[in-house]
Amino acid sequence: MKYLKLLLILMIVYGCKKNDTNAIDIPVISVTVATPQTRNISNLINANGTISAWQETIISSQVSGLDISKIYVNVGDTVHKGDKLALLNPEQVKSDLMAQVANTAEAKANLEQSTTEARQAAFLEKAGAISAQDLLQYDTKQKTNKAKLEAAEATLKLQKLRLNYTVITAPDNGIISSRTATVGSIVQNGNELFRLIRSNRLEWQAQTSPENILKIKPGQIANIISDDGSIIKGKVRQVSPILNQNTRNGMVYVDIPINTKLKQGEYLSGTINLGEIKSQTIPASALVNRDGFNYVMKVGKDNRVIQTKVDLLDYHVYSESYVPIASGINPDDKIVSIGAGFLGDDDLVKIVSGDKE
Repeated sequence: MKYLKLLLILMIVYGCKKNDTNAIDIPVISVTVATPQTRNISNLINANGTISAWQETIISSQVSGLDISKIYVNVGDTVHKGDKLALLNPEQVKSDLMAQVANTAEAKANLEQSTTEARQAAFLEKAGAISAQDLLQYDTKQKTNKAKLEAAEATLKLQKLRLNYTVITAPDNGIISSRTATVGSIVQNGNELFRLIRSNRLEWQAQTSPENILKIKPGQIANIISDDGSIIKGKVRQVSPILNQNTRNGMVYVDIPINTKLKQGEYLSGTINLGEIKSQTIPASALVNRDGFNYVMKVGKDNRVIQTKVDLLDYHVYSESYVPIASGINPDDKIVSIGAGFLGDDDLVKIVSGDKE
């Protein structure tokens, strides 16, 4: 009886151990695995910035004291070089011009008379009829009248120029981006009336970090994401040699094709393509983020997973299907591609399929 009780106890203990062993060996989940693949990927830098005019011309009045009588354009209008933008009241300038025409004619007549008198005086002086001092007076009068005529002609040209300035014209092709001119207002010399985006050309003034700015060169391609989600391609024209004192970021000037949907003043994000590089990649579904770090689940011996920390490739905008890895994996590793988020370190898994990423 004593031996029978001992046998029963041993059988119970053995049965419990067997059940515990079976529980440990049951896989946590069925998974799909993949191996890393080497890809040529675009090395992209993120940037943000404002859409601005490539060159903006300020159009102002070049005469003072005249009122605006007509305005021919408004904001958003496309103009060509020489097109009329506004008209200043020319009546006062026309009156001044007519008066100056008369002054010039008078100065011309006076010069002709003094020239004739000086010529006659020269003959008389040779004949001994007048003194050398009288001859000098005639010569001086001729020179004075000549100077007065030259001054009158210069003033006449100025008045003609002022009359031309009463018509405000476009200095170049472009689009009107601002208008401060109003009919009836009195203009002063240098007052801004319009702003013109030259050739309707815009640029993306993108900002990025000091580390990134060192990698950007003229000619690199930029992709700008518009508000409607479409991509506008541009090209880096130049990189600013200085950093912004407040943000410590560098400025990149990107040329944008004409006639895009972009508007001056929009603040948009985008990327600048530094070129292609080779990198190990894994399926995006294989990446697990925990506690602010990135991990993958490698399948080791006996189908147990090893939670492995990985570093992502810097300065890259990842696709929806894969992510490039800078360190943490080897080319022959088996990575859990589906189901990784449900696993912990040392979990037992069952591989239902395996393919290359």
